[in-house]
This record gives sequence, C-alpha cells and structure tokens, in this order.
Amino acid sequence: MANSDNKLKAYVRYDGQKKIVPGSLILRQDKPTVGNFVEIMPVNLCCGVTPTVCDSCVTLQGVGELGEETYYYGFTLETRSSGANLTGTIHWTPSFSESFSLDADGDDYDFQYDFGDAIPHTVLLCVDNPSQIQDFELGFGPGETVSLNNAIALNGIDEWDSDNMNIYSLDLTGLSSMDELYHCCSVLTHINITGCTNLDNVELTDNDLTEASVDHILISLDNYGLNNGDVYLSGGTNAIPSAAGLAAKTSLEGKGWYVDVNI
Repeated sequence: MANSDNKLKAYVRYDGQKKIVPGSLILRQDKPTVGNFVEIMPVNLCCGVTPTVCDSCVTLQGVGELGEETYYYGFTLETRSSGANLTGTIHWTPSFSESFSLDADGDDYDFQYDFGDAIPHTVLLCVDNPSQIQDFELGFGPGETVSLNNAIALNGIDEWDSDNMNIYSLDLTGLSSMDELYHCCSVLTHINITGCTNLDNVELTDNDLTEASVDHILISLDNYGLNNGDVYLSGGTNAIPSAAGLAAKTSLEGKGWYVDVNI
C-alpha cells in the first residue's frame, strides 16, 4: 500500500498538441503555475508505492475518449481457446475495481470505464494467469493509453497490440512468450524487446524510433535465431539503421526474414 501520509501529488505537462510531454511527471504538493500541468489520480491499491509502480500489475495511464458526454477508456483481452478461465482484477480508480473470470473460448472481451473527464487516470490491470491471454489490445478500445509500466506482469501472452496509442516509450523486457508485436502509427521513440525471444512478427511502422531503437530491434531479433519472420520498421520518422543494424538486417534476411526499414 502507498504511504497514506504522503501528501505529494503527481502532475504531467501537456504540449500545444495536447500530448503528454515525455519525462514531465513531477511529484509536489501543489499544481505548478507555469505550463499546462494536469494532476494524475493517485493510486493507493495493491502493492504499489507510487502512482506508477505495482509489482504484480500493469500500470496504465489512460485518457478517456469523449462520447455522449462521457469519457470512456478501455482495452480488450482475447482469451485462449482452451484451458482455465482468465481471471484478474482491474482497479479503474482508487474507489472502483472490478474482478473478472473469462471463459477460455478464444473470444474478445472488452472492458471500459467512464472516467468523467479527459485527464490521465492511473489504471492497474492485475491478471492472475496471463498465459491465458491470447491477445492484449490497447489500440481497439475507447480512449488512448499514454504510458504504461511493468509490462512483464503480462508475461505469458502471445500477442501485443497498441496501434495508435500516444506512447513515447515502450518497455516489453522479458515477455518471452510473445510472438507478435504491433505498435504502428504513433509517437513511439524508444522500445526495449530484451528477452522477447519468441518474436517473429514485429510491426512498428510510422513511428519516431531512434537509430538506437531500430538497431536494438534488428540486432535482438537476429540474436534470437528464429527463422522466416517479418519485421516492419519503415515509414513515419523511424531512423535509418546504422551499419550494425544493417548487418543484422542482412543476417535476418539470410534466415528467411522479410525486413522493411527506412533507407
């Protein structure tokens, strides 16, 4: 549980395009008077000690999408087609949570909650048996996710979908079961796929990936040693690979991969 005596609040700053400025999160008692800062709802749930940390849950910063005077935010979980029910709890706010038990029938299950306004809210997704998740979809529900932490809590999933989400940095370290990754058409700049050793389908087109991130993806996939995969890193302002990245591209193509990068 968070320290109930801690009176600091969390604020993030928006730029002129109403996007969260990366690295702008600050903790203080009062809202800053300079800059367009918005308070993030505190979380005193589960095992977290700050609004962005919980050892057994994925922590999502969600912004609701306006529709009929409500601001909905949500995501989709696709279950596997056999085995145990997928179970867990969603802490939408410090005062409202819901638990779920989903049949292992291969269907999509949509979750959404009305935040009441558009400011970022902290949502904790706590899944008991993530190996029963076939697909975790952030890009197909209402609203958008602007950041997330502790993705490793979902280790066991097959597929990750977060297309069009306003996420600058994505750390998927250790998701060793994941074989498909989709995050297209976004502001994504940095990504970490260390330990994602089963990835053989990666689509990160039309982002803003740095040269270091592009190289990291190509070199990591090459080192994992899989054959006949696909990786798409072209479009947007994704960087051109360095010499090391191009060498990994050539090596992947020798293993039957289709590799698409900006040149």
